[in-house]
Amino acid sequence: MTSSQTIVADRLAHATSELSPAVTPNTPAGVTLPCTHCGLPTHCEAGTHPEQVFCCAGCLGAYQLIHGWGLEDFYALRDQMKLTGAAQAAGRANRYEQFDQADFLGPSKPVALNDGTCRAEFAIHGLHCGACAWLIENAAAREPGLLSARVKMSDHTIGIVFDPAEIRLSQVARLLDRLGYGLAPIDPQRDDQVQQENRRLLIQIAIAGFFAANAMWIAIALYAGDYSGVEAEHRYFLGLIGTALGVAAVAGPGRTFFVGALASLRTWTPHMDLPVALGLSVGTLVGSANAIAGRGHVYFDSLATLVFFLLIGRWIQFRQQQRAARAVDLMLRITPRHASLVVAETDQAVESEKIVLVDTLQLGDIIRVAAGEHVPADGQVVQGRSNIDRSLLTGESQPMPVCSGDAVAAGTINLTSPIDVQVTATGRESRIGRVMQSVEAAATEKTPIVQLADRIGGVFVVAVTLLALVTFAYWSQVSLATATAHATALLIVACPCALALATPLAIAVGLGRAAKRNILIRDGQALQQLSGRGVMWFDKTGTLTEGRQRVSTLQGSIEGLRLAAGVEASCRHPVAQAIVLDARRRGLTLPISARLDRVANSGVVGEAEQQTIFVGNRQHLEQHGIVIEAELHRRLEQLAANGESPILIAVGGVVITLLGLSDPLRCGALEMVAELGRRGWSMGILSGDHPQIVSGVAQQLGLAPERCFGGLSPEEKLAAIRESRHVRQTVAMVGDGANDAAALAAADVGIALRGGAEVSLQAAPVFIASGQLSSLVTLLRGAKATTRLVLLNFALSLGYNLVAVGLAMAGWISPLIAALLMPLSSVSVLALTLAWRSFEETAASQSQASGALGERV
Repeated sequence: MTSSQTIVADRLAHATSELSPAVTPNTPAGVTLPCTHCGLPTHCEAGTHPEQVFCCAGCLGAYQLIHGWGLEDFYALRDQMKLTGAAQAAGRANRYEQFDQADFLGPSKPVALNDGTCRAEFAIHGLHCGACAWLIENAAAREPGLLSARVKMSDHTIGIVFDPAEIRLSQVARLLDRLGYGLAPIDPQRDDQVQQENRRLLIQIAIAGFFAANAMWIAIALYAGDYSGVEAEHRYFLGLIGTALGVAAVAGPGRTFFVGALASLRTWTPHMDLPVALGLSVGTLVGSANAIAGRGHVYFDSLATLVFFLLIGRWIQFRQQQRAARAVDLMLRITPRHASLVVAETDQAVESEKIVLVDTLQLGDIIRVAAGEHVPADGQVVQGRSNIDRSLLTGESQPMPVCSGDAVAAGTINLTSPIDVQVTATGRESRIGRVMQSVEAAATEKTPIVQLADRIGGVFVVAVTLLALVTFAYWSQVSLATATAHATALLIVACPCALALATPLAIAVGLGRAAKRNILIRDGQALQQLSGRGVMWFDKTGTLTEGRQRVSTLQGSIEGLRLAAGVEASCRHPVAQAIVLDARRRGLTLPISARLDRVANSGVVGEAEQQTIFVGNRQHLEQHGIVIEAELHRRLEQLAANGESPILIAVGGVVITLLGLSDPLRCGALEMVAELGRRGWSMGILSGDHPQIVSGVAQQLGLAPERCFGGLSPEEKLAAIRESRHVRQTVAMVGDGANDAAALAAADVGIALRGGAEVSLQAAPVFIASGQLSSLVTLLRGAKATTRLVLLNFALSLGYNLVAVGLAMAGWISPLIAALLMPLSSVSVLALTLAWRSFEETAASQSQASGALGERV
């Protein structure tokens, strides 16, 4: 048990011990009420205790603590989860059975093994980190018949081995669903070429590591023999074996550097592969000649080790380049892989439903989308009325009513009632597909900032090569052996290892320390770009605001809120959930006999405590003959001017309560905006929500109205980012939804917050896992410190090379001394990097984190 858990347990025990046992009344006859806290039956008869009732003193104590700490949302969230689970259970049950059909599985069809078991691979939804993989694999190990489950975080797939005689795939899908993860057949168009290239690079690293490890052991024996003595024939034999290992490392895994050097020579473009290949060539030739002649120094250990570490760097670069390609595949998983196709019977005037792959849908097909399901394809509603959550594409916090003739987009969520949709576009032709292509295009068109290492490295390569030739020509007047020794010493001691290490090492350490602060960065270039000043654009919904409706204003009778919450308790509409949540937060007891009669696009009608309840906007109440007085009209206009959505509650035909719903600012938003302003960043909002609501949020944050835009589509957000990049400064985009994916990819730096769609986390190079806006300030501070470290590392490595090159040209360094000095610059850069302080947690951030922890506890 953690210290915070211990504190909570102690407080709960202390509070419970002080409660009076008289809260439990005598047991009366009749119907009993459920406990307000746990829901178990109590001894209280219905009608005798209208307020909260509890089954024991412990539940009363827990209830008081939860309200005392401001955690009233617990009860509303608990009830919401129960309602959501009940509404979706029936639909999921039917879908489980589809996993037992071969036509449904496609490329995920199980493959029979020799021992009678089967192996299958599926795409899995909802993965976030390694803890998800650990949970799935350990839960699978406890399921009879499920022999193994291995999760691949790189491509979000799971491979399972199961016994078909003991367990069916539908049971596996049901198990993962209970854990909170969705299972789906894999995409048949996966590219195996990337995996083959990755495997080839890893094999090269393994071979180079074998050569390097054995060469180092032989080198240790030879270096020890210089001081303790060794037989000449033994030294000669070890030298030949070590040289063979070094030559094999250069000729085998190290061949890739010679390919790069030859390409550099063909195009006359300076590249760091050129001095590396030249140094490897000279070291190999001189070392081999010395080994055969039995005199001089051989450089086999340096050669093999250098090839090994450079190949590791190449592999890391390759892995980073593949992230953008995997983002496209992950985006496809936002939309459903299957759809419920409506099939008309040939001889009967009846219809049936058939689960099919979305890829098999044809234009004009009719699909049925149940309440709570994602729309699988773009289309037009042909039957039914409902409300659609379009936040995935537009970021709008308000649901959009749809009826026959209205268009719906793939990836949006049907909230209230089943609808039949005629397909107009699928896959890449759908709107989410076009957004996906925008992400791909933005990622490829983005011109990378030329790193300082490349600029200095180009000059360094040319300079070292020319100086080596000058040194050879000058000392050749003395002797060819002397000229070769001094030129070789220069190429070895001036090897650009430290220069090449300066940037990636500093960035790698910075990325690791940022990860400890719950800031995950997959592209080190983002640190350099965030170290200065620039323009930072924010999405509104879910980024600056909480992303869900809350009751921010209540005028009139609180009794109206209580009755409305009772009627809305069984409705999944966001407005209904906000009303129920606010009633729970205020500690109101919902009416037991309430029911929901009719649901319309503008409101609902129900009954509670033998009274008719109307809840909705002004048009909804006027449609039912309820008169809205002039004073009430003025209040409605005032709420709308403040960026709030007005909701009226009428009981028995008379309006008694007026609610104002809004999407409140997230914790720390004001402080974050103020701090970024002090650091010189210019800020603005790009949102798909209503311009009037965006203007209200901008006013609360103190942002310039001319830089805050609402009603934008994903394409318009992308255009705004592209226009901003014409200015010579860093353009950053902060968002958390799929509608931000293209803008996140097009910006110089995209920053995704926790809770956003999976696509944003792949399109953005920075992911703030903590979800706290204050982490943006930590990110900027750490980026500046890391960039300073990179510059200091450059200065250190260049200073070392200038001194070492000068000594080598003067003939004061032999190849043996050069081989010993070569690691000095790398060691110096490593020591400085590890000692440098970046992404440190300040006292202010610690205080803010403690405050956030206190709110959660």
